[in-house]
Amino acid sequence: MKKVLLFLLLSFTSTFVLADTKWELKKDKDGIKVYTGSVANSNIKAVKVSCIMNTTLEQLVAILLDTKAHEKWVYNTEVSYLIKTITTSHQLYYSEINMPWPLANRDVIMDIQFSQDKATKVMYVSGNAVEGYVPVNKNKVRVRSSKISWTITPINKTQIDIAYTAQADPGGAIPAWIANMFMTKGPFETFKKLKEMVALNTYPQTHYDFIVD
Repeated sequence: MKKVLLFLLLSFTSTFVLADTKWELKKDKDGIKVYTGSVANSNIKAVKVSCIMNTTLEQLVAILLDTKAHEKWVYNTEVSYLIKTITTSHQLYYSEINMPWPLANRDVIMDIQFSQDKATKVMYVSGNAVEGYVPVNKNKVRVRSSKISWTITPINKTQIDIAYTAQADPGGAIPAWIANMFMTKGPFETFKKLKEMVALNTYPQTHYDFIVD
């Protein structure tokens, strides 16, 4: 029994840096690579995902900002919704992750911020769990520590290179088989679904004032 990474939230330079982490490749399939790695001064492993997607920077940002749509592609997401838009590049959202019986579902309030290096056009997305905004439900376990980051590098007009990292403490005791499921299967399935989402081209006319393309 141990505490492990739970969220691929989605479970976003970045305020979350794992420069010293030694990554171990766990899955390489369909152009999606999933790694895990130990983090200094923590007993909770981090996860990294890398892949290339056939989409634009604006399309991917639109999908990430559409928090309700997370229910369609983020692994085991039961509920996801926007709490507050602070600016066009900064928002708060709620997410509930469905856990196998007999474990209680986990939920989290995430603060997500987007920024871009105007010279290189690389987009950075950082996310951190925060307190408040939604009352704690006694039937769910509130995740109070979750950090995610995306580094999104445009390759050309129709392709982007994604590097995603995450570390979270889901709280409570988690059986090893569930730990393994969320450490490898969860990230892989999430990015597989994300590839399907970008292929739908749901946000063709989207443009943001904080993005230089």
